[in-house]
This record gives sequence, C-alpha cells and structure tokens, in this order.
Amino acid sequence: GKLSVGLKHVSQESPFYHLNGKDNIIAINSNRYPEEPLVIKGAGAGAAITASGVFADLVSIVNNKL
Repeated sequence: GKLSVGLKHVSQESPFYHLNGKDNIIAINSNRYPEEPLVIKGAGAGAAITASGVFADLVSIVNNKL
C-alpha cells in the first residue's frame, strides 16, 4: 500500500475544509471504502501540549545521542 502526508488545497465541499482550532482529521481510502473515504475527525491536543511533546522528544534525542 501507499501512505502520503502533506499539505494540499481542498475545496469547500471537503470535510478537511471545515477544521477549526485544534481539530484533527484523517481520511482512509481503502478497498472497503471505494466510493468515498472513511473520515475520522476529533479534537486534537492543541498547541501547548503538542509543543511540550515535541520538546520532550528533542530532549530525548539529544540525551540518547550524547
């Protein structure tokens, strides 16, 4: 299979167009959903929690490399 992640322009009809604030969304295209993707949408962690997680990952990387 193939997986892709990236920024993409979407139309106003797309479920991705209507994200607000810290919402997350994923669309799964598969043989089970050939006509339209399975869309899962929900609240994300938000900027502060995400930044804290990224910082913790960076500290862990630096500590394990030295």
